[in-house]
Amino acid sequence: MGISDQLSQEEVNELLMGSEPAEPPPEKEEKITWPNPEPIESTLKPVIELPPAIIPDPFKAWAVDVSHRMQAPIDFVAAAVMVMTGAVIGAACGIKPKRRDDWLIIPNLWGGVIGRPGMLKTPALQEALKPLSRLEVEAKRQYDDEMNCYEAEKETYKAQKEAIKAEMAKAAKGKGTKSLDDLKYEYMNLEIPKEPIWKRFKTNDATIEKMAELLGQNSRGILLFRDELIGLLTSWDKEGREPDRAFYLEAWNGCGSVTSDRIGRGTVHVENLCVSVLGGIQPAKLLAYLCQATSELANDGLAQRMQLLVYPDEPSNWQLVDEYPNKEARERALKVIKRLSEMNFTEYGAEAGESEKIPYLHFDNKAQGLFNEWLTELQRKLQADEMPVILEHLNKYRSLMPSIALIDHLIGIADGTASGPVNLQSAERAAAWCEYLESHTRRIYGLVGDIGQRAASELAKKLKARKLQDGFTIRDVYRNAWHLLTDREAVKKACDELVEAGWLREFIPQDSKKRISYLINPKIFS
Repeated sequence: MGISDQLSQEEVNELLMGSEPAEPPPEKEEKITWPNPEPIESTLKPVIELPPAIIPDPFKAWAVDVSHRMQAPIDFVAAAVMVMTGAVIGAACGIKPKRRDDWLIIPNLWGGVIGRPGMLKTPALQEALKPLSRLEVEAKRQYDDEMNCYEAEKETYKAQKEAIKAEMAKAAKGKGTKSLDDLKYEYMNLEIPKEPIWKRFKTNDATIEKMAELLGQNSRGILLFRDELIGLLTSWDKEGREPDRAFYLEAWNGCGSVTSDRIGRGTVHVENLCVSVLGGIQPAKLLAYLCQATSELANDGLAQRMQLLVYPDEPSNWQLVDEYPNKEARERALKVIKRLSEMNFTEYGAEAGESEKIPYLHFDNKAQGLFNEWLTELQRKLQADEMPVILEHLNKYRSLMPSIALIDHLIGIADGTASGPVNLQSAERAAAWCEYLESHTRRIYGLVGDIGQRAASELAKKLKARKLQDGFTIRDVYRNAWHLLTDREAVKKACDELVEAGWLREFIPQDSKKRISYLINPKIFS
């Protein structure tokens, strides 16, 4: 097969003619009447501003303080705090949102914060994760102390074992003071020291084999935090990493189990396959990934699992703030997270059936009524004629609303302000969270729906910056690999948009063999 069989005639013509701009067209010798160019706008869909009232009370003052001092959107802190708290609770407590049904939801969440570079995504996330970092430091210190004791106990065990074996050798020769039966009994009952477990709350990078090992030792689950979330997502798309993607897709549910057998690691059993995910991401990098999610063939529901993905507006009234942190608010949040990490939830009303490994709570009567109404309304939304990927995302809210309600309620229990079944206040906050997150979902997937308009906006910027000359071709554009203008189809859509808006005009040079070129409206520079 020759090159002409693989490329379109237009592409072949472009290759043969090179990339030099075409000769000034005959049309340029005539006076062209250009219209006034229409404005090219690429606006984001509106989102609901996060109302601080939906943040759990023990975290509210802390989140507001962090947002104020950093001059970063409070959405960044609030979303990260909810994901972190869900990771701390993990598979230690679930919720059955229906009274009689055995449908169980584990409150582990996947989320992320979207913003351009310089919006302080990373500092906000790091501040929100400070309680978890504190737990990690304390757990490591405790593990080191226990390891010192373990090493001493292990050497003692070895010495006792060797001593008994020496006594056995004497007894076998008819010497010594103990019989072989007595020594055999002592040997059998030597207590092997138990190696301490390093309690983990988060990791930044791990193979699925290592992740399985961590989960085997930490039955509640673990948080996978990546500063640049797109790096994690794209790594799961690489050839040969298919098992990684399948592993994490299953880990989103939080209540599955898995047993892996490896020659080097032996057999590792994971009782609760529960992983929470959190990170930051730039809009431009997310867009390419979302295009895959909207493809029927490539879509496996991974993007829809990112339920707490927020894309807030940039702060418009920035000011220089140099204030001391609200230590009282921060310590209250730290205390709640630490207590949640240690709580046995059955002592606070969680039920645990004989055949059920995870204790759970129900809604109280008022909260149950609200959930039933909310679920009925959600089902109505799912019947609407919308982008399939949005409907798939909203369908995941069936578990999101009860998860947030449970997290909010357990935070109240740890703070000493709530008890018993999940109450109405927590259910109302969870419903408000879903309404807030839905607006962000529509903005995020709107990036894909408006991709032609956004590509036209990017091309318009290049035209105004005089990056292209009269008579440019589609190839002249995409060979530059500009943002959103990296392939023929995208550039063609952008050019069509600009022709319709009066920015460009198509023409075909006489020597081009039907290769379309574009004239630039000189009025765009004025």
